[in-house]
Amino acid sequence: MALLFMDGFDHYDPQVLDGDGNKLLARGKASYLTRDALRIAGRRAASYALRLPVGPEGGYVKNLAATITRMYVGCAVRVPTSGNTNSPEPLLMGVRDSSTNVSHLLKLGGDGRVYLYRRYFSTDTLLASSIATVARGVWNYLELYVYCASSGGVIQVRVNGVLDIDLSSQNTKQSQGDLLTAFLAARPGTACDAAVEVDDLYILDNSDTLNNTFLGDVRVDLLAPNAAGSNNAMTVTGAATAWEALSDSDEATYVQSTATAQKTTVGHSNLPSMTSPTVYGVQVVALARKTDAGSASLKGIAYSGSSTGAGATVVLTEQAQYQTGMINKNPNGSVQWTESTVNAAEFGVESA
Repeated sequence: MALLFMDGFDHYDPQVLDGDGNKLLARGKASYLTRDALRIAGRRAASYALRLPVGPEGGYVKNLAATITRMYVGCAVRVPTSGNTNSPEPLLMGVRDSSTNVSHLLKLGGDGRVYLYRRYFSTDTLLASSIATVARGVWNYLELYVYCASSGGVIQVRVNGVLDIDLSSQNTKQSQGDLLTAFLAARPGTACDAAVEVDDLYILDNSDTLNNTFLGDVRVDLLAPNAAGSNNAMTVTGAATAWEALSDSDEATYVQSTATAQKTTVGHSNLPSMTSPTVYGVQVVALARKTDAGSASLKGIAYSGSSTGAGATVVLTEQAQYQTGMINKNPNGSVQWTESTVNAAEFGVESA
């Protein structure tokens, strides 16, 4: 586990219609995304972010595959300098337990500081506020850590890489469930009361020796297929090669498995040029579906050297959805990824 999920919001436009005339709501990696979400320019050149606008449709929600007791969430956020808000304290981000009764929320106060609240059923209690100011109209990177426990619970908040709120001996569990959900701009099932723009989201726990604490201000880069790979067991339709079939968003071009344990991997674009980057993990994203009744599943894979690593197995539905597989370590030696090993590796899917 460790790094569980990330989203750079670069690979899809939530306002584009599919062949049935529907918005690609189910195709974002979120568990729920407001149908009013807009794709905007991201924090870096040639990248994208999401604007979650004011309205009754809510914001961005990600439910994990299983509950955890320790959750770290980091995300770049930007709130407009004026207007586009129905609240004096816009909600920025938060985490919620599996019972849906306990949430820990970060809001932007009228004085520009970050306010930490605990919501227990329908009551919000202010726990602390930051020293640092989060300027409106500017990208700021916020990180929230919650250790869910009846006693000895911990809540920490970092603003632009600096620990600003540090609470211990907290009853963060409140006799309810463990942690399951992270959300941006609005609590699940509620209206978004301020426009919030988001970029470069990560979620992790502390279950491994890597990626088990705050990552700091990170970037999530999209690496698109651009070359043939070493594994080609799946059938290619609509294109000459697997990488060409997988390099666009056209559902008429795809690879298809006819049995379990079939692998297809492809080469990809290199990471952007950076000075001594730290690579925390690779997430394989596949727009996938099954084609008939019965069960079908797949997993994202990395092929590095002669070794293969895989993310968790995911169950497919008959509607195409973006599925993700997180690969925290380079399978060639089970070590941390580096710029050179990511660039040299191949990534793809395996039928399961």
